[in-house]
Amino acid sequence: MNGLGNGRLIGLVAIVGALLLIGVACGGWGKGSDPAKETPVFGVTEVRLDDFAFAPANIVIDTGTTVTWTNYDNETHTVTSDEGDELESERLGKGETFRYTFETPGEYYYHCEPHSNMHGLVTVRPAP
Repeated sequence: MNGLGNGRLIGLVAIVGALLLIGVACGGWGKGSDPAKETPVFGVTEVRLDDFAFAPANIVIDTGTTVTWTNYDNETHTVTSDEGDELESERLGKGETFRYTFETPGEYYYHCEPHSNMHGLVTVRPAP
């Protein structure tokens, strides 16, 4: 290749790299972008924050159940309600937990404040 060809190739690589970084920064990649599309898991009370995702991302529990979120990542994460203020954890470091007891039936969508691609859903059924 001549010098002009190399310059164009370098420019193209730089543009593609920049677009990829922008996509990742805006949450364009990542697990759990729509927790309602995930298969719901019934009766689970432990949610892992691992590999920049909530696992499982969609759980179904009965009223009065306490759910515990534990961070397994080296990065800090939060558990934050999309609407309302039921779920408002501090930043959780590796090994730290956040617990919440759900007393009212409904759907509780949540996310991680610093990582916009992390989303979860807790569906609370009336107690049997």
